[in-house]
Amino acid sequence: MPTLLVRILFQGGPGIDLGSMPKRSRHTGVPARVATAGVATVRAGHPELGDVVDVCVSTQAARHEVRSARVHLVTGRYPTGSLYRVREGAVVVSPELCFLQAASELDVDLLVAYGYELCGLYARDGAGTATFANCPALTTRARISSYLDRLEALRDEDGRGLPPGVARARRALARVRDRAASPEEAVSSMVLTYPRRLGGFGLPEARMNERVRLGAPTSRLFGIDSFVCDISWNGGRNVVEYQGSQHKSRSRASYDMRKGNVLVADGRTLTQLDAGMLKRQDRMEEVAKAAGRGLGIRWREPSAEVRLRQILLRGKLLKDLGM
Repeated sequence: MPTLLVRILFQGGPGIDLGSMPKRSRHTGVPARVATAGVATVRAGHPELGDVVDVCVSTQAARHEVRSARVHLVTGRYPTGSLYRVREGAVVVSPELCFLQAASELDVDLLVAYGYELCGLYARDGAGTATFANCPALTTRARISSYLDRLEALRDEDGRGLPPGVARARRALARVRDRAASPEEAVSSMVLTYPRRLGGFGLPEARMNERVRLGAPTSRLFGIDSFVCDISWNGGRNVVEYQGSQHKSRSRASYDMRKGNVLVADGRTLTQLDAGMLKRQDRMEEVAKAAGRGLGIRWREPSAEVRLRQILLRGKLLKDLGM
């Protein structure tokens, strides 16, 4: 995976190998009951879960108190692959089912941000900060959509209602993009491509961390044939690059400057932003103007109402990251 390799090589940051991840099971429903001893064993093996974990049972009678756990009732059949086996007698929900369950807890904007992470090339540290590790994507937007389709078909076949959150999950999923490589990239993409009525700047749907092939003359001149670009449109003719704190190492900064120079020399439109710009309305308006101009989009001055929505959306997303 070129994007992941580039980030690990130049940032020297942590990486996660998903080779030892739990495997999908053929279970189509959550366990009837949960044993306190089993919860304690899972927690001991996974301290990242914290002091209190959420567990699911399929029977009302099993909703008794389990130490160090919040117990949820989850009934009905789910598509095969909804649960992963972590050890004998213990399963966890799949990324697709996790996204659906989060739809019952998170508002739509934070659910979109969570979708970016599940479908992205990073994993946050769980402490509500922008600190993250690099990892292959857990799932994709298409796989989550397919999962929701299969769930609806299964429940229709059983004559049962849908679990809560399906409508919100679909609404949020329409805004999710695959392959963001950091939390800040995800927020940048959301802010730039969300409709203005929802607090964004209304730019078209973008691709994230796509390999952009340089023209033959540029490739011969500079001795490189492609770059992976953070946010791009039109096959990489228009590019936005996020310069995060992880880009401050000398080798990474040099690579980013070279990348920018070569992209511009190849006739690409390049716009750059960083955390300081992401926090300021006036600077983000400049970024949106520059990126939009490259896309041939005429700038429309935001009304006071639109500008307030943009400030509130960015504030919510950055607060969630601890920025």
